[in-house]
Amino acid sequence: MSKTPGKKMPLLLFDYDGVIADSFQVYFEEFQKACALMGYDKLNSREEFLKLFDRNLLVQALRAGFNIRQLKKLATDFMPQMEKANARISPFPEMPSILAQLSRHYPTLIITSNATAVVRNFVETHKLHMVYDAIGSDIEPSKIKRIRKARRLFPAHEACYIGDTRGDMLEARRAGALPVGVGWGWHGKERLQSGRAVRFMDSPVDLLKCFLPDLLS
Repeated sequence: MSKTPGKKMPLLLFDYDGVIADSFQVYFEEFQKACALMGYDKLNSREEFLKLFDRNLLVQALRAGFNIRQLKKLATDFMPQMEKANARISPFPEMPSILAQLSRHYPTLIITSNATAVVRNFVETHKLHMVYDAIGSDIEPSKIKRIRKARRLFPAHEACYIGDTRGDMLEARRAGALPVGVGWGWHGKERLQSGRAVRFMDSPVDLLKCFLPDLLS
């Protein structure tokens, strides 16, 4: 997907959790602890947790039986714990190098449901300095609006949202970006394809094959 005559250069919009950060097990464990403290035991399996990310997270949480008061309490209790837990999270081994290569050629942002400060600290810690910016849900709750804002920042580029959940694929499409699914994150290939991913990357090196094919030739 490198530039060819008559085609736009890509704007690369990356999800954070499950794409750059290998965070599932840490988040799942901390989420279970927070739910247990609230006396909420309906999301005590891996599959029930993953269902939250089939669509918009807030909508899925309400469908799972949370009410608004519980969700506010969960956010209050859960986020400080997650800020501490992030010290236990590392990037997928190949991703720092791949992000560095991609961001030398194309504008690259992180658009995530995580907190902006958490992700910016991760970017700094792991020296992902060429990433243009990280934009979390604390800045704007709607991922669709954040993707559209990024598109407005780079109107001459074709936006590709690179995510690992079915919800990512659906939101990317609604925001006018090409939904690209990855196979090393939270949801599997079949689930991503049910969200109408237009491309699927089996491994991180496939990102280079797709966006910088000349580099590998």
